[in-house]
Amino acid sequence: MWYRIGLFLVVGTLAVAGCQSMSQPEHPPFADIHLHYNWDQDEIYTPEQAIKELEEHNVVLAVVSSVPSDMALELADLGKDWIVPFYSPYYDAGNRLNWFYDEKVVDKAREALASGKFYGLGEMHLVAGAGPRRDNPVFLGLLELAKEYDVPVNIHTDSSRYEYMLSICEQHPEVVFQWSHVGGILQPESITPVMEACPNVWADMSARDPWHYGDFVKTTGPIPDEWREWLIRFQDRIMVGTDPVSGGHEVYTWYEADNGWDHYARLYNYHRHWLDQLPPEVEEKIRLTNAQRFFDYALQKMNQ
Repeated sequence: MWYRIGLFLVVGTLAVAGCQSMSQPEHPPFADIHLHYNWDQDEIYTPEQAIKELEEHNVVLAVVSSVPSDMALELADLGKDWIVPFYSPYYDAGNRLNWFYDEKVVDKAREALASGKFYGLGEMHLVAGAGPRRDNPVFLGLLELAKEYDVPVNIHTDSSRYEYMLSICEQHPEVVFQWSHVGGILQPESITPVMEACPNVWADMSARDPWHYGDFVKTTGPIPDEWREWLIRFQDRIMVGTDPVSGGHEVYTWYEADNGWDHYARLYNYHRHWLDQLPPEVEEKIRLTNAQRFFDYALQKMNQ
């Protein structure tokens, strides 16, 4: 399985930083595992500008999903062996809100994974009370593809109860989940049962900032004790990303030009603020090496 591969970093992965142009020396190597480059973002930011932004922050591993997914490949073509593209079930701008009713989604995802150009599925949004249901055929079909092609699923669950995600990961133990925003509004006591019960879940700390879900750490303050304990306890299965989208929770602004990449530095600096408060060995895992382990298989395939 994906999460059992790459227990040790391969030489090619360690050398990823050297494949990029010179980066700003004040930034340590960083793995940004939650990026988007969508149709409504290239109106403001070109692929070349996005790559430059990542390089200036010394991002040595970047995971990108896009609408449509071919736009993720534009970044991958520029970044070559350090941009990991995911295939999105939102194959065009019109099906983001009803993708789970679209019978073409699974066929298109199979075609994308079979092409060898994509190394994961998602981000896919599951909103409790709105859809899809956890037994939805399209959703289940995508999970079957993830098992068949041995790729992770970036899942975004909007729910006020941890049992929602718990039932998904327990029912699908062979699927590896990158749990976006570690459950949104959920606090450590509600995230812990999922992490304890499901070793196939890796926590994605993106969007846990003042401009998305609300900050779990204040921009100028210390990490709360309950979060520090949680981060240290699960240090081997936590990763971080910036999620540079603007208005992502405002349905009626989704179709306007998105200037999220203009805020990349602010999002990056927020995560650096709390990462720098952790013990050095924990900070390095969450900032970089956990993601290198998690995506080791993809990086090896891309470097072949």
